[in-house]
Order: sequence, then C-alpha cells, then structure tokens
Amino acid sequence: MKRSVTSTLTIGLVSVLLVFFSGCKKEITTVDPGTNPTIENPLELTVSNDFDWKTTRDITLEVTGLAVPVNIRNTIMVKSSDEVKTYLKNQLFMNQDYTLNFTIPAYETAVVITFGSLNKVVDVTPDVIYFNYLRE
Repeated sequence: MKRSVTSTLTIGLVSVLLVFFSGCKKEITTVDPGTNPTIENPLELTVSNDFDWKTTRDITLEVTGLAVPVNIRNTIMVKSSDEVKTYLKNQLFMNQDYTLNFTIPAYETAVVITFGSLNKVVDVTPDVIYFNYLRE
C-alpha cells in the first residue's frame, strides 16, 4: 500500500515538473542595430525635407449661382464620402456666386455636397471644388 502511494506521488511530481519545464518559452529575435537604430529623443529623427506633416487639407468650394427669379435660400453641406462627418454647413442663396473655404482630412478623396434635395459626389484631388445647382 505504501508502495502505491509513493509511486503515485512520484508520478504526480514528475508530471508537474514536466509541465513546468515544458511550458511556453518566449521566442527572442535579435535585430541588427545597424539596420534599425533606436532613437530615444524624437528631435534626433531624420526626416526627408519633402515630407508633409499635415493631416488635413485646405479646400476651396466655388459655387456658381443659378439665375432664378426668386430668392431661394437653402443649406449647403459638404460631408465625408460616407456622409458621417460634416465639413461645411452654410446658408446660401441659389442665385449668387460664393467662394467658401474649409478643411478636410488628408485621406479624404471625395466629398458629398448637398443643397436641399440635390446630392453630388465630388472628387477632391484638386484643392478647388466647383459646384453648380444643375443635375447631371
């Protein structure tokens, strides 16, 4: 009886030691310091002179008025391409020309312009967007 308890304890102890010593080991990879220098002070960074640090772009919206006999006033809105964010919101008379400036994120490639029930998707690769009230 004493022998079976001893052998059971021995098997249990060996099992615990096997689990302990065969556990997960962190894989350590070394990087050649010559290829990836560690910079501790951000002022020591070397950046190309033509790198653009801005995360936004300034856009000009040129609105061409439409000759109508009455003063029709409505809200013009410039929204993100997914129509979640509003970049510009302004009241305009339809019969007048306007130039409006606003800022969009640099990643934005198109915007949605709405005036009443009129919706237009406009490319913003140039810094000037032209808008008129005619349906295309």
